[in-house]
Amino acid sequence: MRPVTSPILLGLAVLASCGDPPRALVAPPEPASVGASALTPHASETATLLAVRAGNAQAIVASPTLVPPGAPLTPFIEARLLTIANVAIHDAVNAITPRYARYADTGPLDPDANGAAAALTAAHDAIVGGAPGATASTDAWYAAAMADVAGDGIARGVAIGQRAAAAILARRSADGVAAGGVGPYFPGTGPGDYRFTAPFDGPPFSLIFPGTGGFADASEFSTTVTPFVVASPSQFRAPRPYGAASNAAAVLTPRYTADFAEISALGCSGCAARSPEQTEIALFWMESSPDGWNRIARTRAEQRHLDAIESARLFALLHLAEFDAYIASADSKYFYRFWRPVTAVALAATDGNPGTSSTAGWQVLAFPTPPVPDYPSAHATAGGAAAAVIEAVLPGRGPTFSTTSNSLPGVTRSFASVADAARENADSRVYIGYHFRHATDVGLAQGRSVGEFIANEALRRLHGPQ
Repeated sequence: MRPVTSPILLGLAVLASCGDPPRALVAPPEPASVGASALTPHASETATLLAVRAGNAQAIVASPTLVPPGAPLTPFIEARLLTIANVAIHDAVNAITPRYARYADTGPLDPDANGAAAALTAAHDAIVGGAPGATASTDAWYAAAMADVAGDGIARGVAIGQRAAAAILARRSADGVAAGGVGPYFPGTGPGDYRFTAPFDGPPFSLIFPGTGGFADASEFSTTVTPFVVASPSQFRAPRPYGAASNAAAVLTPRYTADFAEISALGCSGCAARSPEQTEIALFWMESSPDGWNRIARTRAEQRHLDAIESARLFALLHLAEFDAYIASADSKYFYRFWRPVTAVALAATDGNPGTSSTAGWQVLAFPTPPVPDYPSAHATAGGAAAAVIEAVLPGRGPTFSTTSNSLPGVTRSFASVADAARENADSRVYIGYHFRHATDVGLAQGRSVGEFIANEALRRLHGPQ
């Protein structure tokens, strides 16, 4: 087994794995060519659009190489690579036709550069720089894609793509994800306090947590991972669980009692009260959030006929928001350290709440419970952030869209709006047994706040001559 590149990557794998299933290294469907054979009368624009989409798809293909074979997928780490790649693509095309502010690249504009060559090269260099294990496959993809690129300014486009990728890679080279920052974590022992959950209750999971300097209580938490856009990990910190002064007080509230009853009845592997559709929803949304929401964004971009620059911006904003949403969720999780449902059911006799009771043998629908605190749900936070970005870029509910899932092949689900999809995504964590309803509601709201902020603050429209 190939080792994880650093202790923090191992820890981050458990932060966001959330039961994600193995995923084949298969890209979303792509047009066969980004060159002359695919051209319309708007040849250059069409080729650039196809290149933007191809680069976005190749980043999805490369992201699983960041973890060892057999390890849980790591949405947090995938989100970082997808952000780097899509920001590089965005900056490259905007260095040719400057419609939106670039994120990292500050080099001169070149309106005569080839847009397709720039987008493909930016994607290639960003992916190889961010996921060295994908070098061989990405080199092969790039050679085939570039062989199809036609027109003038190809060398100039390559130069811009290289520059854009180098800029974002340099900016993220010391962001705290790739090295250092681990320390001992000591779970609480009182009602509502997070405990380690099987099978993650032994080393190394019981000894380290990423992004901290080591802490024994919530007041000592400080992350070492740098967000892309938000000012700090705590900028969008969630309110206290159930509005209570402590975890022990939280488990005595009427809402917690209702949440406990709901997940006891719907979230376990043998729960007869969970409907077949609720089971489908639980399993459908298990996949990596950056992957699933990237698929939805691509569908919406196609429906709205976005051009190359608008598509590149949508994909970049989406993944900027996904990554920063995970940072915000982690900050809240380890500030409050609220216990998981599987622990709550097992220890109900000791929580002081007469309205809760243990159920022998209770276990989540899809074992295991992710080994991080319950509150708020990172999965719901990521979905809320993604939906907010897509809504900001593409306002309005319609048209209805359908999407699929790597975690439940052969199943398609349809939605009237991205808000409806985000709500179902959040609900899925109750049906699978991973989170209390309150954690999903607050996570969804937290993610929306992050996504709205990033859509307003990042990659803004340019005005006037550039």
